[in-house]
Amino acid sequence: MISVLITNYNKEKYIKETINSCLKQTNKDFEIIFYDDNSTDNSFKIAKSILNDQTEIKFKTLERQNKKSDFNSLNQISAVLESLKHCRGRFISLLDADDIFKNDKIEKTFENIKKGKKILYNSYHILKKNILEKNYRHFKVRKFLWPIFPPTSCLTIEKNLFKEILSNINFSDYPSCWLDFRIALYVSKYYKSEIIYDKKELNIYRISESGNDKSYKNILSSLFWSRKLDAIRIFKMI
Repeated sequence: MISVLITNYNKEKYIKETINSCLKQTNKDFEIIFYDDNSTDNSFKIAKSILNDQTEIKFKTLERQNKKSDFNSLNQISAVLESLKHCRGRFISLLDADDIFKNDKIEKTFENIKKGKKILYNSYHILKKNILEKNYRHFKVRKFLWPIFPPTSCLTIEKNLFKEILSNINFSDYPSCWLDFRIALYVSKYYKSEIIYDKKELNIYRISESGNDKSYKNILSSLFWSRKLDAIRIFKMI
């Protein structure tokens, strides 16, 4: 079984589509672990309503109990760590609360699991301003720079290995860098032989104009360049 781990903060606009993309899977051998990060909108209420109204997929809803960090990246990481305690699947598929699984995501993931590897990445389509675009940046390990890697929602990883990797990463250093970057960097260096990359687009990655991370993506912003420097420091550390 696969545990689909959804972390949410104020995604009221998208959460219905995200959860329904899970419920429409051709393979139903998975559970949903839904973690809400103290949302101030109705997203958690909507999520619980949708999940409670269906009977096919087992699920568990969780809500943050401890104090939030000033860094969204650290909040995401703590949400994942807490959610992992409740996952029953052998593999973990991550899903951001505004992204979408294609209908055959779980089915194709099981096919890739049968190949005997523990870290599965797949390609994706990009949804920007309601226009669906093809992804041309495929996963690639680079010798002198961090890897090219897909977004968080394109990663499936064996649970015990995931826990081991998370325990070996110091997330308090350079908190501007997100989970997907840190994992991609770590596994590319230490677990390259365990990685499978599927060029089939199994996800839709939504680029939101109102995302909390928007300021870090503006090349004219000081935050953009401070994150780049942090990324270089982490790359040299690992």
